[in-house]
Amino acid sequence: MAKAAPAEAMSSRRLHPTAQRILAAARRILTERGYQGLTLQAISIEAGVNKAGVWYYFGGKEQLVLALLEEVAVTESHHFGARPAADATLDDRIDLIVGSAEQVKERVGRFAAFYELLPEASRDAELREHLMAYYQGWYSWAGEVLTPTGTPGKTPAPRSASVGQFASVLLDGIFMQMVVAAPDFDLETALQDARQTLGYLLDPATDGPSRRP
Repeated sequence: MAKAAPAEAMSSRRLHPTAQRILAAARRILTERGYQGLTLQAISIEAGVNKAGVWYYFGGKEQLVLALLEEVAVTESHHFGARPAADATLDDRIDLIVGSAEQVKERVGRFAAFYELLPEASRDAELREHLMAYYQGWYSWAGEVLTPTGTPGKTPAPRSASVGQFASVLLDGIFMQMVVAAPDFDLETALQDARQTLGYLLDPATDGPSRRP
């Protein structure tokens, strides 16, 4: 398998240690207690700082939530932004998007806070706007990854771009099944089917690439 190029740095933001502690505390609360438990009082107690500290570093809860979204969705993503090697096959490119079962389990654990934020987007226009920007970035990246070899640096072919968007639908569905711990959900089979579906959409003549488990 061709080795993917390292992910590009998605954010150069460097936070003060106290701000990092506040952000980590907010993430723990969001993951363990949900959005309703994410109050300034809870954050200040968990982080060991007073409420004024939260306001000083983030300007309030709304700005803290946006910083948390960036932390979870971008900075903590270990594959978003990675580029396939120049000689990557279609299988390699799809693997970079889908990942292995172990990688998916790890991602679900890291992204638990992200899924707690999703329902709030229907009530918070600014959060919704940031989520839309994140997804647009993911669509663009996936389209570039799936663009056939030989077109480096070019705009993704329309088919690759649309399949990149569909990959997000597939993976979000799989991730949500993992989050809710759906009984009898077979992760390996779901990922295998996702690979075969993406392969067929990109290259119907092959009747779906011969996928590795």
